[in-house]
Amino acid sequence: MKRIFNKYFITGLAILSLISCDVENYLEEAKPTNELAEADPELLLVGMYSAYRDFYGGNHDVGTSKAFDLGADVMGRDLQVPDFNWYIFEHRWDVVVIPDARRNNYVWDMCYKLIANANNVMYEIDSNPSGLSQAKLDSYRGQALTMRALAYFNLIRSFQFTYAKDPTLPGVPLDLSITDADPKPRGTVQGVYDQMYLDLNEAISLMTTERYGNKYRVNVNVAKGVFARVALEKQDYVRAQQMAADAQVGFPLMDNATYAAGFNDFNNPEWLLGFPFNANENWGFASFFSFIDHERSAGYKDIYVNSAFYDLFGANDIRKALIVTTGQPLASGKMYRTRKFRDLTDLTGNLVCMRASEMKLIEIEAKAHSDLAGAKQDLLAFQLLRDTDAILSTALTLDAFIDEVLVERRKELYGEIGVDYFDMKRHQKSMQRAGNATRAVVSFGIFDVIPATSNKWNFLIPQTEIDLNPNIGPEDQNPL
Repeated sequence: MKRIFNKYFITGLAILSLISCDVENYLEEAKPTNELAEADPELLLVGMYSAYRDFYGGNHDVGTSKAFDLGADVMGRDLQVPDFNWYIFEHRWDVVVIPDARRNNYVWDMCYKLIANANNVMYEIDSNPSGLSQAKLDSYRGQALTMRALAYFNLIRSFQFTYAKDPTLPGVPLDLSITDADPKPRGTVQGVYDQMYLDLNEAISLMTTERYGNKYRVNVNVAKGVFARVALEKQDYVRAQQMAADAQVGFPLMDNATYAAGFNDFNNPEWLLGFPFNANENWGFASFFSFIDHERSAGYKDIYVNSAFYDLFGANDIRKALIVTTGQPLASGKMYRTRKFRDLTDLTGNLVCMRASEMKLIEIEAKAHSDLAGAKQDLLAFQLLRDTDAILSTALTLDAFIDEVLVERRKELYGEIGVDYFDMKRHQKSMQRAGNATRAVVSFGIFDVIPATSNKWNFLIPQTEIDLNPNIGPEDQNPL
């Protein structure tokens, strides 16, 4: 797309000379320069990852891709924003009715910036100006393909219904090369999924088990993890089960002591992908921890836990022990807060992007469609890691068992990947908050229930895209 290409291709080159200590300390690689930026795939790869952890718009609720996850979390049922503070517009779903809302612009811009940078990496790899080894070039191309697929996955599930609803629905523009800057139409959901499959199959074929860099970079396990997410959304259960199982290899599930340590160290053995930070580059009040860690020295501390979610945990579940009472009244919406995420004292806590527990739960959900009894045993084994009182599922139907898996995903993964919101959309379920959820009136009149069929599940295409892209007009906008 011309607008995105022009804006972010230039940014992708310029950013490499602007992030100085961020790259020096964060990636432990050579500091980029303007002279090398146009020809060195290694430095362009740095720019690609920077696009994934950058600020968009200067507001505190659009800091790094983790704002994408956290915003989705508060759009679900388990985390809430009782006061008028950052993420309140996501929690109230105000963001879905305005073409110029900050969140839809941020998601669109972040993902297409990531795509443009990934395309730039692949363009430079094809010309191989640096004389790098084929093994490195293959790894770099695999990383770029994986990140491009991840960006398209986040776009398509934000701006359209799930694949299972109707793959012929309008998708998002596919921008696949920096040499083709022509504006693109929306295409279809099917087309986006076909491209993600092509990208991920190629990425996996190119990468070995070696990881260049550290857990802030994609390796073959992460590529398989992204594929597992995409395949599960597509209801390609055989592929989802296999990819999720493969992604876990070498990443053992953490014990309870590690789980309770604060989710702030990407050396955790089951983290596949995460963001590190050092003291020179932490985001301060705009940090992920600022919103959810109530013990942090400085922060907004405005995200709380819903009482109905707290009630889902068994008495001896280690995860319940990490949700504590605040002493505030139930009706305030602030009775419970979580200690799952706790920043380090110097505000350098790492941020989790993917871990093995998510893969295990994808594997279990996918397996249930072909081996329900085996999936029940696998779910019990997982639950016993956290709750010694867990018992074997007595679900009589596949649907009933899947509902149990979705609850387990919520209990294990809340605050990490927007799990409840995206799972409800994926399974085409209506949204109804219970417990002490705050229900402020939103602009389109929803109080307690958002039907599964509501168009409000889909973000509006940014107005700037409609204004500047001749192949996307007002008639292509998502309906309200």
